[in-house]
Amino acid sequence: MLKGYKYRLHPTAEQADFLVRTIGCARFIYNKLLEDRIALHEEAKAGTGPKRKLPTPASYKPLFPFLAEADSLALANAKLHLDTAFAKFFAGTAGFPVFKSRRKSRASYTTNNQHGTIRIEGDRVRLPKVGFIRFTQHRIFDGEIRSATVSMTRTGKFFVSLLVEQPDEPWVPNPRNLREAEERLRRAQRSLSRKKPGSRNREKARLLLAKKHEKVRNRRHDFLHKLSRRIVDENQVVVVETLKPREMMQDRRLAKSIGDAGWGEFVRQLAYKCRFHGRTLIQADPWFASTQVCSACGGNGGKKDLHVREWTCAVCGTHHDRDVNASLNLLGLAD
Repeated sequence: MLKGYKYRLHPTAEQADFLVRTIGCARFIYNKLLEDRIALHEEAKAGTGPKRKLPTPASYKPLFPFLAEADSLALANAKLHLDTAFAKFFAGTAGFPVFKSRRKSRASYTTNNQHGTIRIEGDRVRLPKVGFIRFTQHRIFDGEIRSATVSMTRTGKFFVSLLVEQPDEPWVPNPRNLREAEERLRRAQRSLSRKKPGSRNREKARLLLAKKHEKVRNRRHDFLHKLSRRIVDENQVVVVETLKPREMMQDRRLAKSIGDAGWGEFVRQLAYKCRFHGRTLIQADPWFASTQVCSACGGNGGKKDLHVREWTCAVCGTHHDRDVNASLNLLGLAD
């Protein structure tokens, strides 16, 4: 499992200058690559000039010497981000890539942990080419750091998001409270129906049935509160799909299970807990095809029936678990 941990950085003036310049270089490379790809496309379309290969970040360094000062992995990741943007565009899941603006775009760059270059020692984190930077580690983790994304806010604050590989956490099963209590509810309902209207025994049976329904509701809410609190405590950004339970419950085969899960209540709890604890909740567009798009290459595999729990991408050949692939696509909305 890959999990992100975001911390506040406290760089020196010299370190802050390097981070700003690296962010600028990553943005420059992204825009330059996009500019040249558009030019190559126009040349191919017009049939003018010799056929050229797509440029790489390294090919720009002789022309722009200041790029040599930046982290080379940050430049390589800028190219990967552009490749992903084009893959999603050609798959029909996103618009044409746009140039990054210094004012409007998110100021950040991503670097990889090659040969242990990213590590934590005490109250400092080491980043490639900049060395150890003081930071506030308010959450401890166990696992291997895979990459780091350095970002800067409009007010000049710096943060680092560490992507950490950890063992999978125990799966939290759906307790299915209504299904589990269904037989007891059925017996209580039959007992109520046999009682004479207006009698004292009927009132006792009605109260007993109401208590059983109340217990199911309380157990459902207790589970949702514990799960939502755990998610909010362990994450800075939470992304959820925007579902329409009322429309989905018109399917008689699924209605009871959907109602028992309490999706609407779950999202409501996540929303107010995220606001209270300063987390970010992102609700995906209802038309976002999280289960159709390959999280590896961006290829669109088309609509799939509910019984299809695994599928293989026809573009890149990656085999997906339906739910895991959808969660990875939703994770991309947090970038």
